[in-house]
Amino acid sequence: MRNSSNSNVERLLEILNQEEILWNSTEKSYNELLRTSKELEKRFTIIEEERNEWKTRFENQKEINQQFRQQINQLEEKLVDVKSKNRFANKPAINENNEEDVLSSLNLKKEQLNKLLTDLNWRIEQEIKTYHKANDERKSIQIDIHEIRNQLNVIKDKAEIKNQSEIALSERNNRSNQGRILPNLTISNDSPKFY
Repeated sequence: MRNSSNSNVERLLEILNQEEILWNSTEKSYNELLRTSKELEKRFTIIEEERNEWKTRFENQKEINQQFRQQINQLEEKLVDVKSKNRFANKPAINENNEEDVLSSLNLKKEQLNKLLTDLNWRIEQEIKTYHKANDERKSIQIDIHEIRNQLNVIKDKAEIKNQSEIALSERNNRSNQGRILPNLTISNDSPKFY
C-alpha cells in the first residue's frame, strides 16, 4: 500500500514538475508577446504622429500652391493689360523699351513661378506617397497589435483553464489520499446516531 502511495506521490510530483515547466514556458511566451505588443503600440504612436505631421504639411503645401496660382493669374492679367496698353498707346521709343523690360521681367517671373509650382506639385506627390506608405504601415501595425492581443487572450484563457484543472486534480488527489490515510471505521448498530 505504501509503494502505491509513494508511486502516486512521485507521479504527482512529476506531473507537477511538467506543469511548472509548461507554466514557465507559457509565462515566457506571454511576456514576450506583451513586450512585442508594447513595442508595436509605440511604433503605432510614432506613425500616427508622423501621419498628422504629413497631413499638416500637405495642407500647408496646398495653401502655398493656391497662393502661387493666384500670383500667376495676377501676373498674367498684368501682362495682358500691359500688352493691350502697348498696342493702343503711341509712346516714344524709350517708353517702349521700358515696357519691353517690364514685359520680359513679368515673363521671367511667370516662368519662375511656373517652375516653382511644378516643383511644389512634385513635392506634394512625394509627400502623398510617403503619407500612404506610413498609413499602410500604421494599418499593418494595428493588425499585428490586434493579433497579438488575441494570442495573449488565448494564452490567458489556457493558463486559467490549466490552473483550474490543476486545482481540481489536487483536490481530487487530496480526497483520495485522505481516504487512504484514515482507517476504515465500521459502524455498528449499537453506536449512537446523530441527526
